[in-house]
Amino acid sequence: MPARAPRRAIARLALLGASAALTMGACAGPPASPTPVPAGSDSKIEARSAGAFSTVSVDGPLNLVLAVGSVPSVTVEAPSNVLPLVKTDVAGDELDVTVAPPGFASAKPVTVRVTSSTVGSLSLSGGATGALEVKQMAMTVSVSGGSLLKGIGSVSQLTVTVLGNSTAELGDLVADTAMISAAGGAKATIRAVRQLTGTIDSGAILTLAVVPAAKSVAVTGGARIVLP
Repeated sequence: MPARAPRRAIARLALLGASAALTMGACAGPPASPTPVPAGSDSKIEARSAGAFSTVSVDGPLNLVLAVGSVPSVTVEAPSNVLPLVKTDVAGDELDVTVAPPGFASAKPVTVRVTSSTVGSLSLSGGATGALEVKQMAMTVSVSGGSLLKGIGSVSQLTVTVLGNSTAELGDLVADTAMISAAGGAKATIRAVRQLTGTIDSGAILTLAVVPAAKSVAVTGGARIVLP
């Protein structure tokens, strides 16, 4: 993918992020605190320092927009009184995005925009939403805790784990081969062209955007596959 994404691609990714955030509804603070901070009415964009990272993990009611870029960057868009609660820490090769106590309550999405040329793994949990755009050899995504991920682009090898009433809408992310693991009422849409393998269990629903040339998916516990 080019060092700077074309304006059209950036616009598509922004729309995906907004759609994901609105689908999941209003953000809220961690349940550990009985008095989350009410978000102010202003909006501020803050650039965060970030070293190199290849893994992104988001835990909490935040909206992530992740794209490929030549230089790693992290920005947070939120009311000024919420910004200090959104933590973006790099440990080793992982960028951890979390919400500090006492959390926040906001009717509008709090958005974290991330670019990196090396990200190969993304994890969403705790009610996070996310929009992903990639064009690379391999990508691993994990979606849990009632989170939602939408994706566009292409990969040679895609590995997807979806758990706990979460959703992975990856019908616009073209994969040569894909491996799926879904359970606990999870929903996933996959576009694997050549081969699809994996397991779905416990009421999970797997929707195929296309029928792959080869498919070997174990279906148990009331799970089902929806064909195109």
